[in-house]
Amino acid sequence: SWLVTVGLMLLWLWACGALRYRVGLPAPLAVGMLLALPLCWLRWPRRRRWFALGAGALAIWMACLLLFFTKPHSQRSWWQPHRRPPIVRIDEGAGTVRVHNVRHFRWLDRGKYEPSVVDQTYFLDQLDSLDLVVAPLGGSRRFAHTMLSFGFGPERRAVISIEARRERGETFSFPAALFYRQYERFYQVSSERDAFTLRALEPGSQLFVFPVKASPELIRGLFLEMVREAHALLDSPELYRTFGANCTTKLFEHIGRELPEPPAFLPGVLFPARAGERLHELGWMDTELGFVEARGRYELAEKVREFAGHPEFSRKIRE
Repeated sequence: SWLVTVGLMLLWLWACGALRYRVGLPAPLAVGMLLALPLCWLRWPRRRRWFALGAGALAIWMACLLLFFTKPHSQRSWWQPHRRPPIVRIDEGAGTVRVHNVRHFRWLDRGKYEPSVVDQTYFLDQLDSLDLVVAPLGGSRRFAHTMLSFGFGPERRAVISIEARRERGETFSFPAALFYRQYERFYQVSSERDAFTLRALEPGSQLFVFPVKASPELIRGLFLEMVREAHALLDSPELYRTFGANCTTKLFEHIGRELPEPPAFLPGVLFPARAGERLHELGWMDTELGFVEARGRYELAEKVREFAGHPEFSRKIRE
């Protein structure tokens, strides 16, 4: 039936993608294999059982490879912006968190940057604000990268972004690669200037910085949990998965653990570009504006580009 045919073709598409992105089969060969099955299916209808068995066997083999033989590693030849993971030292008695390797790059475009990594000490009694940062992907109204920005006063801020850690030479030009478990999960701790300018470089790009209405206890607990997780990945690396352990699902998993009574459905899990709208609906956005007005007020990409070199960057983009 046509349902069986469609199911088989989708299985074959997945298997060929796994050969390309997991095994490293050259792209021309992977495309050739992808086209071969439909052509053979139409050309020799009496042999379709054998084609189906072959496609199924390949898919099972690739699934076993991904499930049982793909392991995360912390020692690889990493892309320079992901090369130095955050190393965290928490002194709750003194109320301080020392983070080594806070990224503070100056981004010229997505492939060009001036590297800079600093060590920062954050004082927990100065932690006074939390922002949900939403960077839509390619102008999408559904898909976006999400981050949290923790404020320790007007200019001392720490952005925590959950990302797929890239090796040198790896790109995200074909998002389907994320379906094949080839990246490690990585918590990037950055300055606001670094994190915001990277995602607002291109004219026409959008970047929303929504203030979150939350108690100091919740903000503190969330910050401590996320930096602890960032440090734990040094010794116990985990895989980044498009479903279940990506930037948005893990971020809202952290938020949910800190809420006394989390809602059944946290904002942004399925369509992160709409996380701000859901935040507003739940009454968690720290504003009296309606959502349409708030969306315009907190879209800061143009200001990020304008004040990228200003010494009071975080304050200027919020004025």
